[in-house]
Amino acid sequence: MSQKTLKLSILAASIAVMTGQAHSAAFQLAEQNTTGLGRAYAGEGAIGDNASVLGRNPAAMTLFDRPALSGGAIYINPEVDVTDNETGEHANDIADDAVVPFFYYVHPINEQWVAGFGAFTNYGLATSYSPEFSAGEIGGKTSLETINLNPNLAFKVNDHMSLGAGFNAVYADAEFIRYAGRKGVNALGPLGVDRSTEAANLAGDDWGYGWNIGLLLEADDNNRWALTYRSEIDLTLEGNYSNELPAAVGGLNGQSVPGTLDLTLPAIAEISGFHQVQPDWALHYGIMWTEWSSFKELKATSPQGTPLLEKPENFENSWRISVGATHRLNDQWTLRGGLAYDKSPVPAEFRSISIPDVDRTWYTLGATYAYSQNLSIDAAFAFLDGSQVAVEQEESAFSPNDYDMTSGGDAYLFGLQMNYLF
Repeated sequence: MSQKTLKLSILAASIAVMTGQAHSAAFQLAEQNTTGLGRAYAGEGAIGDNASVLGRNPAAMTLFDRPALSGGAIYINPEVDVTDNETGEHANDIADDAVVPFFYYVHPINEQWVAGFGAFTNYGLATSYSPEFSAGEIGGKTSLETINLNPNLAFKVNDHMSLGAGFNAVYADAEFIRYAGRKGVNALGPLGVDRSTEAANLAGDDWGYGWNIGLLLEADDNNRWALTYRSEIDLTLEGNYSNELPAAVGGLNGQSVPGTLDLTLPAIAEISGFHQVQPDWALHYGIMWTEWSSFKELKATSPQGTPLLEKPENFENSWRISVGATHRLNDQWTLRGGLAYDKSPVPAEFRSISIPDVDRTWYTLGATYAYSQNLSIDAAFAFLDGSQVAVEQEESAFSPNDYDMTSGGDAYLFGLQMNYLF
């Protein structure tokens, strides 16, 4: 292996894992509000319980005749374990806990026009391995944090149709750290490299921009349907790349150089429905499609435009289907439940231990307590059931032999939200 090839292979190992946790498909997040979490986000664009509906469908803001505010957070506790089948070593609970906050405000302008603003996220991840883990060159630390600032405007065409549109300003911050691991020691141990030697350290951030649109159709007060679309966001993460590998093998010996990484956050489309079948019972459903095929490659370049890495990805378009029910128990309490199936976009042959991503099933419960006619509190719980899967095609920068790993696990989500009508 040439020095240049080794250096680029290590870079590839460090950044070719920009994908996610056990609670979401790849690095996509569904957790835009607590109310929807209680019903597995079924019917999300058509219900309009509170101001958080603008995070899924701006057209549904026309359901409000006075200003509304919603805010809260969801705590995510993934339990993902990884085993190196060649050595028997275990890495437990490698997906970091996270708190996902959100805020929404809806303001009717007149009988036809409504404005609103949301701050939330659609994408994010965090996985961490010990620097001493056997597969440090493909494990290490991976994090991606984003926030979407989303002003929206809606227009009520007539009693049966509303339209909405919004602008998305997305800030993304990413960090990737990789270590030499046992195969790095096997290859470079005589040069002073141990398992915890940093083989790659890449950090960067950027702003990206996009748009979203929504349609709300109302047969009557008891039957509504929604169609929404959120565009892809192109990001060029700018920052620094470094490693602690010896210069004798093409390493930077602790020095850093500027670099950029192109990343596409894929487009999302969703169809949802709501039906008030009884005065105290409602049913809802939804199908979400994510254009993961737009995530074609990861490409890193120097300031001069020289490619540092061009690694093709093999993601496939994925979908999520959900059903749920809402029961109005009395004037103060509303109960919810939901079930969803999340299809992973990562083909089995391209799984990674930094992508502990599998098909998963959601089981959710939620409730709203109306403190007054204006103030209410939402709480919700979700259990995400994921299976253990084999990871056998993980490429190594230090050895022609692939790793043989097993990964997988479940996740628990807890949410709280406050809603106020002015």
